[in-house]
Amino acid sequence: PRKKTTPLPHKFCFGIGKPLTLAYLKIIAGFRRSKNSLTKRPYMILCNHACDLDPLMVINSVPGVVHALASDHLFKHPVFGKFVAHIAGPIPIVRAQMDVKSIQEAMQVRKDGGSLLIFPEANCCFSSKTSYIAPSIAKLVKKFKMPLALFNVRGSYLTRPRWSCSWRKGRTSCELVRVIEPEELAAMSVDEIYEAICEALSFNEMEYQRGKMIPFKGHDLMDGAERMLYQCPECGRIMTMKSEGDGIYCTECGYRVRMNEYGFFEGDNVIFDAFDKWDDWQREQAAKLVSEGRYDETGKTPLLITPTNELYRARRAAKNVLVAEGSLALYSDRLEFVTENALETDEEGHSVGIGPKTFVWTLDDITKLSCVHKNRIQIAVGEQDYFEIHSANTYRSAYAYMIYFYCLKRKAQGKPLDFFGM
Repeated sequence: PRKKTTPLPHKFCFGIGKPLTLAYLKIIAGFRRSKNSLTKRPYMILCNHACDLDPLMVINSVPGVVHALASDHLFKHPVFGKFVAHIAGPIPIVRAQMDVKSIQEAMQVRKDGGSLLIFPEANCCFSSKTSYIAPSIAKLVKKFKMPLALFNVRGSYLTRPRWSCSWRKGRTSCELVRVIEPEELAAMSVDEIYEAICEALSFNEMEYQRGKMIPFKGHDLMDGAERMLYQCPECGRIMTMKSEGDGIYCTECGYRVRMNEYGFFEGDNVIFDAFDKWDDWQREQAAKLVSEGRYDETGKTPLLITPTNELYRARRAAKNVLVAEGSLALYSDRLEFVTENALETDEEGHSVGIGPKTFVWTLDDITKLSCVHKNRIQIAVGEQDYFEIHSANTYRSAYAYMIYFYCLKRKAQGKPLDFFGM
């Protein structure tokens, strides 16, 4: 752990940074800072997560200096990453695997009297609804014995959905839902704490919008939506959707809708009016297909296959290393990456081609499979090894791979098909 978690440069950065970021949020996201009852003391802060701006919204709603647990991708930029690491003071975490070092650094923050900000979903949500929250967060809250502040961000999903390439100007806020004091936490069971967290952080942006109808104005509102809306509701084909400006259409059957400034779909044949309902249907379809065995269970024909991917070996808070370029396929029992020329690092640190190779990870080999950034697949293999798979093709939906992977894995384990990843 670091000797001092809140150095003078970090305090200075917060002192001048808060008013600057608040002005930025007001301009770009129509942010309205809500008054709350928090006093200047250390808190463990938990919040739902829908947009990259969420940390700034929470930090501007809490008194004092806050250390956020941030994805280790933030630290991989050669210049900005070093600035953030040495000045701003966040704690890097690896989304796809349990990170003991991050927990140790968070404990050091608590000892130093700092506040901690954690987004328990470990990811921005895809479909406007709070995603899965791992029960382990309740054990962490119980262990840290800090006042617990639970927040909801509102409007941030429609400001810039995770899958989107563009910004929209509307209205956002960060609302304090509940504060639980250490004495109350001590009297609560881990299950009761988990229930309280899930209840406070549960939020559906589109359900909220159905009552508020706040306009979010911008351009190319659906650009990149096929990263999340991967299945056509008309013909049922997977990864055939293509975004174009404010609309999205199926390249197979021609089904088409467009999104209005309120975030809802319009068209001649609107099957689902918004992202949340479309995504609920996609998940139901995946669970149904796998549970009924409507795929090649022999492992000869893939459920999903896409060309032109890049495979990287990922390292904590460090630059990824390119391993191969090739095709990706998900079978009933494994994930495969096939390349014509795999790369290895020689003794001098240079990448050397070694020829054709097929990387194979069985469902049991992969301990976790997550989506990172807009459309990258991150897989944890065993306890220490993890990889990232990138693709420039937006139709190659990392979200689809995650959902079908967990359906297959849970079926193999004899578990209900009710968990779709995080």
